Amino acid sequence: MRAEAVELARGGACVVVYTPSVASGATARADFFDDGVEVVRLGGAGAFGPPGALARIAAFPPRIGPAMAWAARAHDALRRESFHRVIAHWAVPSAWPVAPASAPLEVVSHGSDVRLLVKLPSPLRHAIASRIAARARVWRFVSTPLLDALTSSLRPELARRVAHMAEVRPASFDLPDVRARATALKRELGSFRVSVGRLVPSKRVDRAIDRVAADGGLLVVVGDGPERRSLERHAKRRGADARFVGALPRDEALAYLAAADALVFASELEGCSTVLREASALDTPVELLT
Repeated sequence: MRAEAVELARGGACVVVYTPSVASGATARADFFDDGVEVVRLGGAGAFGPPGALARIAAFPPRIGPAMAWAARAHDALRRESFHRVIAHWAVPSAWPVAPASAPLEVVSHGSDVRLLVKLPSPLRHAIASRIAARARVWRFVSTPLLDALTSSLRPELARRVAHMAEVRPASFDLPDVRARATALKRELGSFRVSVGRLVPSKRVDRAIDRVAADGGLLVVVGDGPERRSLERHAKRRGADARFVGALPRDEALAYLAAADALVFASELEGCSTVLREASALDTPVELLT
């Protein structure tokens, strides 16, 4: 999302990003990014942050309160402003129920977004998809498999409406220069493979651990989430040399990716995964596990 906002700002647009807070503190209007993007933080700390809002709320359901408060603040803030265009990353809750009817709406759905929609009870899924289809000018998906996953879960008439308005476009991303740090990591760790992502069941990091346990060598696991402890136990049971380094700043995570002999990737319903595209840009080979 940040990369897309920066692209728009560099193209001359005045861009304001409404985002949750991920640390304690009062709601405040934040400073500007160096790239000219204004960030407005609207609270919600506790519900948002690694490994993602859904995982955090599932681990501690009372966090739904701060999430709902953020959604209400974002809705009110958007209604008070006059924007020529609203881009809602994630259908729920950004397109529905946050986005008001006061500006042209573009919706962007990612993997976790689509997984949530298809798991919802059918009446609720159809109600949300129908409202978005009636409201938005375009519904953008980061990959064709994600679009297909959603439309196949909808009634035929609604599926046709969504497909007609849909656009498939991979998410934007920037790639900082991490060569110096990658060289240092390679010198420190030697040969290793890496797994990058949230430690949630859909990422299937256990399969990456199984692969390394069978083949030997070191696996560096970059990321955090509710599955971390069970994955650490799994690695110990399997006798895998797995090093869990937790959630890292993006530059550091990319340095591990650049330094690795290969990215081990087993995620399901990922569509056009950003980490796969980053690995390709960094010339890091990918081991795809099914």
